[in-house]
Amino acid sequence: MKKLLILHFSIFIFHSAFAACGCGVAPERENDFWWENDKFGMRAYGPGEFHKWSGLDIFNKMPGAASIGDLLRKRLGPVGNWHTTLTHGLLDNYTVGAGRGCGAVALWGDGEWKTYPDWETSEILVNTPEKVEFKLVYPAFSAMGKMTYHITLEQGKRFFKNEVTFEKNYRGGFAVGPGLDLEPARDHHGSVFEDEELGIVSIFEDPKNDVEGSTATAIILDPKDAKDVEFMTDHMNCRVMTLKKNSFTYYAGCAWSKAGEITTAEQWKDCVLTFRKEIEK
Repeated sequence: MKKLLILHFSIFIFHSAFAACGCGVAPERENDFWWENDKFGMRAYGPGEFHKWSGLDIFNKMPGAASIGDLLRKRLGPVGNWHTTLTHGLLDNYTVGAGRGCGAVALWGDGEWKTYPDWETSEILVNTPEKVEFKLVYPAFSAMGKMTYHITLEQGKRFFKNEVTFEKNYRGGFAVGPGLDLEPARDHHGSVFEDEELGIVSIFEDPKNDVEGSTATAIILDPKDAKDVEFMTDHMNCRVMTLKKNSFTYYAGCAWSKAGEITTAEQWKDCVLTFRKEIEK
């Protein structure tokens, strides 16, 4: 029995220290839904989250970092302030607030910007070390009804895929699309690159300090949707790639200079453009 307990503990430590793909709900953290691979982690605020925000948050990861699922579910033992201090190779220093963060959808309709509150239901389709796939359903908050995210992330990839659908067909006056936060007051300032023809918005943010470094983010429309896009800036100073459709596909992702793989704005732009070429095939 003692050997069995030691083996079980060893497997848990190995999973925590070398997290690949994973996803799930963290009831201990107000039902955040998290997903990750070996490059980065994400979370969407869920039922019970008092802010009622639908922006998508980033967890920056060092190589060999622990799982953000283990962090959010309080399985790593006592931790400090993971917003300002590197914690088990993780740093949650990306500010979302009521903005779109990295890729959350915004709507323009009735002469104003609308954003859905937290997701209300979730469904995990695949959850393996190589790939995660799941759905998040957001409540009927606008004239387009419920909104569903169908997200896929693979190990080793810098971007997750999100197939977005709305319950009701497009109505005149409404435009929808993913947004990227470019608001300096939330520390999202730096080298911005956008290309409306290709459907790309990206930023390599200015370094904050020695601990936080630079976070790079990008949203990229699927080529089949990019021909119909119109870029807009919402009320939170997020750049939104809008479409007059009730379904579309985009990709979103990030890099962190402190992780050592992408450390300059030029490298991030090259990464984004290379990925855009890959999804054309």
